[in-house]
Amino acid sequence: MASMAGPSKPVAPVQLAFEVRDVARGEPIPAKITLFGAAGTPDPDLAYGDVPREVKGGIAAHNYVMTLSGNGSFEVPRGRYDIYASRGPEWDLWVARGVVIGAEGASIRPALAQVVDTRGWISADFHVHSEPSYDSQVPLGARVHQFVADGVDMLVAADHDVVTDYGPVVAKLDATDVLATATGEEITVDGMGHFGAFPLTPQRGATGNGAVLTKGRSAGAIFRDVRARGPGALISVHHPRFNWGMGFFQIGELVAEEDRAGASFSFDFDALEVLNGLELENHESVEAVLADWFALLRHGHMVAATGNSDTHSLDRNIGGYPRNYIRVTRDTPAAARPAEVARAVRGLHATFTTAPFVRLSVGGASLGDLAQAPGGRIHGEISVQAAPWVSVSRVVLYLDGVEVRRFRVSPSGDVERFQASFDLSTERDAFLVARVEGDEPLAPVVGGATRFKVWPFALTNPVLIDANGDRRFTPPAKAAGRRATL
Repeated sequence: MASMAGPSKPVAPVQLAFEVRDVARGEPIPAKITLFGAAGTPDPDLAYGDVPREVKGGIAAHNYVMTLSGNGSFEVPRGRYDIYASRGPEWDLWVARGVVIGAEGASIRPALAQVVDTRGWISADFHVHSEPSYDSQVPLGARVHQFVADGVDMLVAADHDVVTDYGPVVAKLDATDVLATATGEEITVDGMGHFGAFPLTPQRGATGNGAVLTKGRSAGAIFRDVRARGPGALISVHHPRFNWGMGFFQIGELVAEEDRAGASFSFDFDALEVLNGLELENHESVEAVLADWFALLRHGHMVAATGNSDTHSLDRNIGGYPRNYIRVTRDTPAAARPAEVARAVRGLHATFTTAPFVRLSVGGASLGDLAQAPGGRIHGEISVQAAPWVSVSRVVLYLDGVEVRRFRVSPSGDVERFQASFDLSTERDAFLVARVEGDEPLAPVVGGATRFKVWPFALTNPVLIDANGDRRFTPPAKAAGRRATL
């Protein structure tokens, strides 16, 4: 009689120890460690989807670990893996391929260098959800780990109809030196749209911690309430052309080119989400909103373009992709002030990106500044920096929303990816905007071929051109109308 073998015992996971250091200082730094299965080994599932698991030195979710301390260890199934250590788009990438993790476990010692120079600017994501939102289950602590590990300087809370304050969580995690936060909410009105507002003061014990009341109120009334409660608050239209009853521009019947809208619409907002993290694979929607923004600027509605993740999970539309860079006087998270950030965005002193960092200037005047262009002669400069793992393929310049110059960028791993001077001309005051794109996705640092793809994309706010020498900016549509009446 043949003997019957008993069920095989499951193979116990083993420990992968890590220590991530800054090349320049030699000290441990926050980072994200991502594992992909190789040579037949499946990608590991280190937690329970969007319900993260605490590990030594960090938090595990999906196939990656986020660490604040830079050192620790976590359990992983035995096998062969490609391992990546990253810290967001300002840093280079550490890669170890085909690492065998056997019965004794393994250890890695990645070293990362900050290669992109963003001095004078602070990064921020203005549209961030976590478990206070009805449609997110990400704990606040896990969201803090994610933002710090991916190198975002400021997290702006935008939970649905809840004023969320991450401050106590950041303090408990001893992360105040590496992450600033702003209290805010996403004002959510079915059949009207979604609007971000920050900074707002939480009101403990009140509904939604003092969320803005919306029932039966128009957009204009809601915006006036925000300004009364938070005089310095930034009001932003989120995903303005989303379907599903959330696109304010669609619902409000905005025809931006003609500067008109339906009776329910209000132009009293400060910023416009041109790129939303849920639209990273839908360029048609981005192009439509970009056209809206250009038309608004031409008619004198000087609203800032922003890009935000709208992150609800720990997998798709990852927090900080895209992110905004804001020009500030104090460029460290510990010194950042939400009111200064809001004021700078309102002044158009900002750009947004999924990875490339863009500088644009005319005669020394940068984003949001007034540049002198005697006789309508514009002499400008543009530069693009990108970490070696980021693709940059083209740079486009727009004058008054019309493409006037396009540069091809050769593939390269150089950080200084592109730099050029250029000359343009205009017969009247104008605004100048730069756009940068790459043809290779950011995987596996962000997204992946089997999950979702994120392409390099950056857009600046405008440099304002004073062509007639009156030391102010006259929007193109108003200048054209003035000439027509003469």
